[in-house]
Amino acid sequence: MKQNIHDKNFLCDDLFIYWRTHPTKELTAFWSKFIRENEHLREPFQEAISEFDKIRQGQCTYRLEKKTVYRELQGRLGQARRRRLRILYASSVAAILFLVLITVLYTTRREEIVPGKQMAFIGEVMNRDKVQLFTEHQVVDLENNATVQFSDKEKALIRDSISQKEIDLKNNRKNRLIVPFGKKSSILLSDGSTVYVNSGTELEFPSAFSSEAREISVKGEIFIEVTKQDHPFIIHTPQSQITVYGTSFNVSSYTDDPSESVVLVNGSVEVKSAGNSLMLKPNQKAEISNGSIQQQQVDVMEYTSWKNGYMLLNKTSLTNVLKKIGRYYNIEFNYDAGLKLHNQTCSGKLFLSDNFEDVLQSFSKMTFLNYNVLNERVIYISKP
Repeated sequence: MKQNIHDKNFLCDDLFIYWRTHPTKELTAFWSKFIRENEHLREPFQEAISEFDKIRQGQCTYRLEKKTVYRELQGRLGQARRRRLRILYASSVAAILFLVLITVLYTTRREEIVPGKQMAFIGEVMNRDKVQLFTEHQVVDLENNATVQFSDKEKALIRDSISQKEIDLKNNRKNRLIVPFGKKSSILLSDGSTVYVNSGTELEFPSAFSSEAREISVKGEIFIEVTKQDHPFIIHTPQSQITVYGTSFNVSSYTDDPSESVVLVNGSVEVKSAGNSLMLKPNQKAEISNGSIQQQQVDVMEYTSWKNGYMLLNKTSLTNVLKKIGRYYNIEFNYDAGLKLHNQTCSGKLFLSDNFEDVLQSFSKMTFLNYNVLNERVIYISKP
């Protein structure tokens, strides 16, 4: 049976990387069988092996929990082989001290870096330290990753890792959730739709939707799973309007980005901007800039993986990588403009650890760049 594996990008596939760094008979048999059943992927598969061998000299390792590796191998090798997999896993992991080469980031243009006098900056530090929910009569401070559940009874239940509380609301009144850089949150709206809110985002929404329309506004980034109903769900951004009936998709509308994007996972959405409109199908992205809308096929995981705690990169410029890291951790990056980071790209998977130092070390090893912590909010990137 034919399979599609990470949009044919084997260098972004955890099990492929694990196999190339720690080959075993069982994994070799798995990939041989996979290619026999998917001949259309043989060429990109061989290219990935060749590319991996070229960049392995600059390899680095990333520490991963035992259960993550075990879960990945279990799911991919199948239920019938789990008993043998336990033996394979135990011996392999013991031999490598649980270090897995899970991310192979490489620079596609390792030009000669010429020092220059001009400084460049990436990121914007927010002074806010708390996620805050603004209702009509009160401001509620929330913990990082707190969830807010709205009901049709003029109430909201707020949960975090250690507590929960209930607050009273007024129906059909606007509320505003502000999630600063370095934080995340999620909301279950009164219609049952779920919104995952990324760092540096403002979300406006009513306590309860009217019977005619469901409308919210967003500046920043959200992933939303919309409950299907007879009347549409409408999202307003600074540059566009997105009309939905029941689907899941990602919206990125940061005001410091030159364009917005809408990436559809499933269902269908209509994107409008300045009189232009476009219908999206699954695995498509709409990019909105100055009223124009451009459409392209994409790997949706590159745009939605943030809600699962990692970044999936596919020839992403280093400036964009640092911008995303900066938003996630509320950090600003400074560097010499002579580094030309915008001309260098990365591919692979970068896990967004709770320990920011781990992320910096990983980025440094992957890109052959050094970093220096100037203060708790500013990092300087330089040539080794």
